[in-house]
Amino acid sequence: MIIAVSKARWLVMSVVALCLFFGLQSLSKAACPGKTAPYPESVKDLPPITFVREGETRAISLCDAFDFHGHACPGATMAFMAVRYGLELLYGPETPSVDDLIIVTRAPGGPMDLLDLIMKGEDRAKRTWPPAGITRNAENFVFQFYRKSTLQSVIVKLEDGLWPRDWFELRDKFKAGKITDAEQKKRQKDRQSILREFPKKSFSELFGEPEVFTFIAWGNIESGEMDNCIRQQRKAMKSAQ
Repeated sequence: MIIAVSKARWLVMSVVALCLFFGLQSLSKAACPGKTAPYPESVKDLPPITFVREGETRAISLCDAFDFHGHACPGATMAFMAVRYGLELLYGPETPSVDDLIIVTRAPGGPMDLLDLIMKGEDRAKRTWPPAGITRNAENFVFQFYRKSTLQSVIVKLEDGLWPRDWFELRDKFKAGKITDAEQKKRQKDRQSILREFPKKSFSELFGEPEVFTFIAWGNIESGEMDNCIRQQRKAMKSAQ
């Protein structure tokens, strides 16, 4: 009888141990579950951005942002860190709701896709297109976060000197097919460096220590209004060409 009880207890403890083991394994991979793309480990190890949209708590990893964008993106990496920092400064341990949040930026490309994924969802048909005047340069790596419920805001800007100075010049050369082997080698090295190193840096190393301030605002932008304005503007530009 004692032996039977001992065996039963051993069996229960073994099952519990296995559950704990696999549970911990799942948690350790929770940031990028089921991802097969060759993303750097520093990317996979990043905590996700957690928020509420349409009454449901959601978590988006940097791997999710890469998948939505189409590939591993240095700009999306920088923006992911900026969003995590901005939300931490405004909400602390609270889980933010997108209905309580306004985000303003001039950064196109990967940063826009990341913000679409958070604020709009995974429907690629709802992607935001950059309006005229949005240009690609490191000076536009600025993100303004506004929390409506507290009338508090913070501006998160990438520190000077962290982004390669010739990044956009080499990008344009690559797009035009005029990049040299040496320039392409440097471009790839810079890309991999940002993908590997930015996720390892602290928020203050990347963005300094911005202050939270209280704001007053007038006017409003209705849901879909900005997208409609962008479509009309891009249509007018195309007709004028």
